[in-house]
Amino acid sequence: MGKGRWNRRIGLMIPSDLNIRQKALDPTQSFIVQAPAGSGKTELLIQRYLKLLGGVSQPEEILAMTFTRKAAGEMKIRIISALNRAQVDTPPDEDHQRTTWNLARVALERNQKFGWRLLENPARLRVVTIDSFCAFLTKRTPMLSRMGGPAEIQENIQDLFVGTAKQILSKVENTGDLYCELVRALLVHLDNDKNTFIQRIAQLLQLRDQWMISFFDKYENIKEHLLNDSHREKLVTLYSELIEKQLKTACDLFPEPLRSKTVPFAMHAGMNLAVNQPDNSIASLKSMESFPLPEVENLNKWKGLANLLLTAEGKIRKKVDKNLGFPPEEKEIKSEFKDFLESLKDFKDLEKALGKVKTLPSPHFNDYEWDILRSTLRLLPEIESNLRKLLQENKISDFSEVSLAALKSFGNDMEATDLGKYLDDKIQHILVDEYQDTSFKQEELLKKLTAEWEPGKGRTLFVVGDPKQSIYRFRDAEVGLFLKTQNEGIGNLDLKKLSLESNFRSQEGLVDWVNQCFEKILPEQDNPDSGAIAFSKSTAVHPKEPYPGVVLHPLDPEENSVQASRAEARKISQTVQSIRRGSPEATTAILVRGRTHLKEIIREFENLRIPYQAEEIYNLTDRPAIKDLLSLLRALLFPLDRIAWLAILRAPWAGLTLNDIHLLCENDPEAPVWELINIPDLNLSEKGKVQIERLISVLSPTLKALPSNNFRELLENCWIRLGGPACHEGTPSRDIETFFDEVERIMQKSDAGRLEHFNQVIENLHASPLTTSENAIQIMTMHKAKGLEFDYVILPGLGKPPRQDRKRLVFWMPYGKELLLAPIEEKGAENSPLYNFLSELDKEKDRHEMLRLLYVASTRARKQLHLFGKTKVKAGEMIPESNSLLESLWPFIKSDWCRTEFIITPLIQGEKDSDKEAITLKRIPETFQLPNAIPAIEPNLIVEIEEEKETSPFIWAGNTARCLGIVLHRIFQSISIEGIEKWSTERTRKMAPQIRAALLGEGLPFEQAENALKLAIEGINNTLIDPRGRWILSNHDESQAEYPVTFSSENRFIRNIIDRTFVEDEIRWIIDYKTSRHEGESLEIFLNSEVNRYKPQLDRYESLLKDFGEFRQIKKALYFPLLKAWREV
Repeated sequence: MGKGRWNRRIGLMIPSDLNIRQKALDPTQSFIVQAPAGSGKTELLIQRYLKLLGGVSQPEEILAMTFTRKAAGEMKIRIISALNRAQVDTPPDEDHQRTTWNLARVALERNQKFGWRLLENPARLRVVTIDSFCAFLTKRTPMLSRMGGPAEIQENIQDLFVGTAKQILSKVENTGDLYCELVRALLVHLDNDKNTFIQRIAQLLQLRDQWMISFFDKYENIKEHLLNDSHREKLVTLYSELIEKQLKTACDLFPEPLRSKTVPFAMHAGMNLAVNQPDNSIASLKSMESFPLPEVENLNKWKGLANLLLTAEGKIRKKVDKNLGFPPEEKEIKSEFKDFLESLKDFKDLEKALGKVKTLPSPHFNDYEWDILRSTLRLLPEIESNLRKLLQENKISDFSEVSLAALKSFGNDMEATDLGKYLDDKIQHILVDEYQDTSFKQEELLKKLTAEWEPGKGRTLFVVGDPKQSIYRFRDAEVGLFLKTQNEGIGNLDLKKLSLESNFRSQEGLVDWVNQCFEKILPEQDNPDSGAIAFSKSTAVHPKEPYPGVVLHPLDPEENSVQASRAEARKISQTVQSIRRGSPEATTAILVRGRTHLKEIIREFENLRIPYQAEEIYNLTDRPAIKDLLSLLRALLFPLDRIAWLAILRAPWAGLTLNDIHLLCENDPEAPVWELINIPDLNLSEKGKVQIERLISVLSPTLKALPSNNFRELLENCWIRLGGPACHEGTPSRDIETFFDEVERIMQKSDAGRLEHFNQVIENLHASPLTTSENAIQIMTMHKAKGLEFDYVILPGLGKPPRQDRKRLVFWMPYGKELLLAPIEEKGAENSPLYNFLSELDKEKDRHEMLRLLYVASTRARKQLHLFGKTKVKAGEMIPESNSLLESLWPFIKSDWCRTEFIITPLIQGEKDSDKEAITLKRIPETFQLPNAIPAIEPNLIVEIEEEKETSPFIWAGNTARCLGIVLHRIFQSISIEGIEKWSTERTRKMAPQIRAALLGEGLPFEQAENALKLAIEGINNTLIDPRGRWILSNHDESQAEYPVTFSSENRFIRNIIDRTFVEDEIRWIIDYKTSRHEGESLEIFLNSEVNRYKPQLDRYESLLKDFGEFRQIKKALYFPLLKAWREV
């Protein structure tokens, strides 16, 4: 790894891999580029795209694919921005930007020559997600892909998985069904537990894009395929090969001089135990005349040897007794064996390898295991078929189904369709981003897209990624595919291997720490089967800062988990406040492995009013009011759902005490709750009787109205009358609206059956962040942070272990070009050795991915990284929790961690030191009444609905002003919703093509577009720079943008739009944007005249808000973006 040279002109190092980046732009060659964190791979992709754009006949000949809509959108915006920047004759100062500028200039010449009009029609740039490209294929090949008509794509169809599982289970009663016996065999295997059966089948369907590729492509006749004896022997051979690999590892680690010394001890122990404990694995060593070879035939001897040398916990033994085959009277050999064990204590790798040997299985299936495995595999196509029918009936699909259907549209090796040849004529170049996250089905798609490509014909494939950042195994990403592609190419296509090393993101001190740390903790060699990825160093482009790149914050190991979490939260809040004082504009992120690590941190932030934004941390079902709404929905639809009914009795709108609920239900635990609460003279407290009476008065008419074609309206009306809007503290109104909208969406599709599993339908919908603010602290998972960067990064909870995965009905794992299989053990029986063996191999892959996740999180920082974690004390030594991220870091940071002062925070007065939190029940008061309804429309009169009449513009304003005003209002609305911290003048510049398109879309003539575009950009940038403008668009309490308010006058309904309104310091602000330009008279006179002209309009807004219940002081103002002027009215 070379050091770059210093560039005095720009104050940065010249990248040491500059030649490699230039090679990657060769449009005649296919490449696979390994690009570590911060290496500028996105810019390299854009440069490659622009280079290709300068040589193709049509822009559609280039296909760029990535994994997320956000990444695809960013790439397209940056391409368009580069083309716009290239229209300026002055090149940029920085070398890499100048390269982009030169390539874009050539592309613009091509654009001009062939009349592509890319800047007016950016949709011609085919930068898409892989999922959207698959959807494109299926829509154009409905017969080949077997997708049929159009279907709505949904990310969560868990309820349909459950429905499919129930259909499969129903076959158990139908003796005429071909699959009846298979279902019965599996049901018996699961101890006739129907719920477990349904859960296991639904779990299989969640992973179906894995087994559909793995099984069905290989065994097209799987409905008749019986996994015959030859395949059984093949699996035995594969397992034997894996077992021997582990034996060889242990053998190689066993010191040569000590091997021969082991033999007499092993034989002695074996002969002694063979007499009284013949089943003991050590007894198999009685005939071990030489050190065993690492062969599967010697498996029992190796396991006996491992048990002889290791304790049950997997440590080298210290105690020797008769249970090991060394009775008390044999003192001499017993003493010698102790000395031998002492000589092994420092061989930790050998200790670990022998620990794995202890759990190795026999490579052979017993007949029962084999029958269950065959039954499960033979059932898979029927499971998939039933799901497809359900999807077609409901006219919905998910991304897995779309991807699989896209592959089917190409046909197979024996019967290829014409789609490949058709696309071969249309696509000349393919670029793929984030290739380390490729799955088997996506690799298969690339193979089919390039199957007809011949060397030297001008077609190229360019893939970019970093295997050290492969962190999406749960989405079927297989990092081994990146290594395989580096070595073997894709299909018949060879790709030249390139590796980048320059880091354009982080300061040198941070880059050096990452290099030293991850070189120590990542594997030394790549291994595609285990997912091991070796480390490769980076070189910093940015110089070293005077402060440390990494700061350690160890928690007191003696504290309990609650104390430690509170201490961590307080220290993090202090760290954040210190950063914000020293660098107010710096960006800060808190990245966690799991959202459960955030409870105390968020509580501390809210107590201290530290602004934060939790990005996709909470699901909709985490919100208290949503849980209550789910209970209400189920209670109305399913009268026998006792849990749902009891839940609404405890909800804030009813609030029965536990004692009253007990009195209500104790004498009849089976009767429906609705029947129980309607019994006269209930034996409840007086308060309880009042609450029940009120509940019945609301629920009774609602239940009588069922079934209803407008269930959403009925449910919402019931919730409002119960008092739901008065007690949804902690749940934003937009989350409540999302819930009702999802109910309405299902009802509109005549799909009421999905309401039975409505909690599964909405479980993946993310809740809105409770707090947002300009430059708020970003809180997200480490996975979500992939591709982002921040000045300061905080990693809390490093000492906490992850949750355990659930078992599958059948375990499968790719191994080379083959597939390893093992069935789950019979319910209640001992763990299946083969299943556990595969599971341990899978856990090894997880451990390697955990290291990569830590690398991703650590490399998000530009300036400084803060690490928080708690160890435990064992035998006087600090050690991290097993499988925690801190354990992964321990080999490198142990000495520094142990030297750093612990974070110890004393309890605040009145704070309880307990694992259990005090629960405060909040209920609406007994005297609660609904507010008065708005008066009804007078009958027998024709109602008119009209829009607010705009104040007449000046004569010179005309159509340009109208279009400009509409577009600017729309952009300001977007800024206020997204958050002003996400907007900059650079982003405005990049959005020029979209702004121009929006102006043209409003009917502005082409010849006026350029002038209007300049005014629009000027107005946006003025607002972003102006402190008053930033204040207006920043987040505030009860903020609204383009807020519609309707009032009635003389039986007419008039709709008004308030540009911006919010509350600050108990003052309601009403602000109207005016895109007027100053021409003619003095600016002061002009602004005063505008105030006089628009005062009646703002007074009307004030009156409307007061009519709707606004009780606070109201202030009104005009803001002029083009003038950076402000006037209160």
